Amino acid sequence: MYGNRLFKTASFRLSTLYGGVFAFGFGILLLITYWTATTALRDQIRVEVLNDLHALTAEAAADGMDAMVQDINERIVPVGGSTTYYYLSDSQGKKLAGNLDGIATRDGWQETILSDASVAKTGNFADEDHQLWGQGIHLSDGSFLLAGQDAYRVLSAQEAIINSFAWSAGISFLLAALAGIAVSRDFLRRIDAINSTSLAIIDGNLKQRIPVRGTSDEIDRLSMNLNQLFDSNHALLESLKQVSTSIAHDLRTPLSRLRQGLEEARLPEYDARKYQDVIDAAITESDQLLATFTALLRIAQIESGTRRAGFRQINLTAIFDQVADAYKAVAEDQEKDLRLSVARNISSFGDHDLLMQMLVNLLENALHHTPPKTTITLSLENNDKGPRAMVCDSGPGIPTDERQRVFERFYRLDASRSTPGSGLGLALVSAIASLHGIAVKLEDNLPGLKVVLDFQKSNTPPH
Repeated sequence: MYGNRLFKTASFRLSTLYGGVFAFGFGILLLITYWTATTALRDQIRVEVLNDLHALTAEAAADGMDAMVQDINERIVPVGGSTTYYYLSDSQGKKLAGNLDGIATRDGWQETILSDASVAKTGNFADEDHQLWGQGIHLSDGSFLLAGQDAYRVLSAQEAIINSFAWSAGISFLLAALAGIAVSRDFLRRIDAINSTSLAIIDGNLKQRIPVRGTSDEIDRLSMNLNQLFDSNHALLESLKQVSTSIAHDLRTPLSRLRQGLEEARLPEYDARKYQDVIDAAITESDQLLATFTALLRIAQIESGTRRAGFRQINLTAIFDQVADAYKAVAEDQEKDLRLSVARNISSFGDHDLLMQMLVNLLENALHHTPPKTTITLSLENNDKGPRAMVCDSGPGIPTDERQRVFERFYRLDASRSTPGSGLGLALVSAIASLHGIAVKLEDNLPGLKVVLDFQKSNTPPH
């Protein structure tokens, strides 16, 4: 199904690389083990041979050559079970004792292959694994003595070490390759899922999402991030669709009124005063349209994040004081009670003008949509998580199922449709809050509405 793609994946190459490194490590371990074991066994044989040789020469010095000949003959094990070998010759080269033949009479350490020709009374040495490791020495009377052992145990140990490490390294490399294939197949399946989901979204299926296993590995985190990206793009497209529909719907009425007024102005019975009234109405409608487009552009600018570059430490207490002072008289004219409950010296990181715009929009919303005798309270306090601001009123409030929708562009409650406005005030609040990392919640004030703004700590710039 995946063909040569398996062998081109990073996971397969990584598994193969690990297998190669593991095999290389096996090789280093083989060399160390081989050298250590061989040295230990060689030293053991050398010590045993030298001890044997020393004992025989000491006996010759004490009891004479005949005693050494007798001792050598007693030490020789019958053919087939011997691992110790001796050779004794006189000064003329004539063999006196031992189970070896044809030995070179030279001093020092010797390593030669044991064969049927070199072992007296024949042996069974069809391979080269049997070697004689021995020490030769000329005695004071000119005779020659050699004592040695069969090195088969050393050679077989060496062969066993090499074979075991070769098999282990080969099997490890094979398992690594198989694991690489298995991991690569799984990796390709998950990558194919990402590709197929992306193609489905490109083809228009915007609700398609990448499956997540919940393992929290790299592919899972990538899939979750991509799903968040797809969700964000879907939300943006839905918002764009909603904005386009709302613009077409909400601006149709004022444009129709504007056109109707201009059509009426063409009637012959209109005098100069009526012309003036039509022009004034057209200007009013045009101003409303321009204000709507200005608000839309301002929201787009805020959502782009460009204003974040000018963020600095802002005194929130001063902003609340300024807004309260500016709207105190407006509230009194509308027979409403505007109260202020603000803690001193509270600050946050952000844009001064935008934060003031957000508070003004919330306050104007409360003033605009509440009846006379309403109490409106602006409050600001500090808590463990950062500053908290609230705009509360004792008016009719907002139904629970409508509270999230009032932040959408052009969305207006049924009770507000007869009043002037574009439905962009709370959308602008939402954009400013999002830019500053402010959590906005609408809650019951019992009676009325409570808008809660949770700021981040003043020393933490929003991201």
